[in-house]
Amino acid sequence: MMSDKNYMANSYIYRKGLIRKHYLANTIAMYASKNPTTILKKAFPETYQLELDYAEFLDDSLDESYELRQDLEQNEQTLAKTYILKPSMSDKGQGIRIFQTIDQLQNIFDSFEESEENGDENAVITSQLRHFIVQEYIASPLLLPEYENRKFHIRTYVLCVGDLRVLVYQRMLMLFSDKPYHRNFDTIDGHLTNTCLQGDTDKLVVVELGKSVLPGPSQNHIRESINSIVGELFRAASNDKINFQPLSNCFETFGIDFVVDENLNVSLLEVNSYPDFKQTGDGLKGLIHELFDGIVQQAVVPFFGGKLTTPSSFKQVLELT
Repeated sequence: MMSDKNYMANSYIYRKGLIRKHYLANTIAMYASKNPTTILKKAFPETYQLELDYAEFLDDSLDESYELRQDLEQNEQTLAKTYILKPSMSDKGQGIRIFQTIDQLQNIFDSFEESEENGDENAVITSQLRHFIVQEYIASPLLLPEYENRKFHIRTYVLCVGDLRVLVYQRMLMLFSDKPYHRNFDTIDGHLTNTCLQGDTDKLVVVELGKSVLPGPSQNHIRESINSIVGELFRAASNDKINFQPLSNCFETFGIDFVVDENLNVSLLEVNSYPDFKQTGDGLKGLIHELFDGIVQQAVVPFFGGKLTTPSSFKQVLELT
């Protein structure tokens, strides 16, 4: 791909600076240190990293991540903060847990090993995942009574073309949990909005943002915030020439997830390669068909000498020259 420009691929070779959670945290931290006014400072939760193979090594890992240890020790007095633990390289909600104290975090890692020893097919094998991140949990998400106060996140499809134009698909999705949100942090139920976890349910779990009950001004604010965050995110990633390498004869579509709090502040959750387009369900197939039509128009047709046209459902947020 790097030597013969007659070939075109629908994926970049190196993009772990975005799609692995601990690399993503490093990408944003490095960029923010040099650009203190960047929107990413407010749009990405403070993130700590843990690296351990076995539960018994958590104490050593916290010694390395001393700022996290200090934060957790202070929190034990008031329980004012809640934290979320995420494996860096898992998907479908695997291994995600919420906690407030060091003891609770230790119990989580102990439970991972117990599930592995018991032969649980969904066990989290710490020694294979190894890298984890901890973030302060956004405990006051935007809740809508019309959707039974179920928590949701925004799935946004982002197209990257060549080296580098970035376009955001403006038809965004609201992905809901199938249970009402609650502030009971003893269980993860009601907190996870991955549609792959919902199973058979008669509840509406995917809604197009533009057709939701949210008022028009609120929808526009969310879209504008996401457009700004995405543009800045890929500008940040482009500074890491090792872990993100866009090529002129490649393109890729990412699924990027955001959460909105009760004050309409938008925060970046994660970046997914090869996103699952099936989660829209049968009722929103047209949204995905339009997405792929736009991808062909933006990324494929110009490569073969055709005229570049930008569909109205796409907004270009970055072009590096």
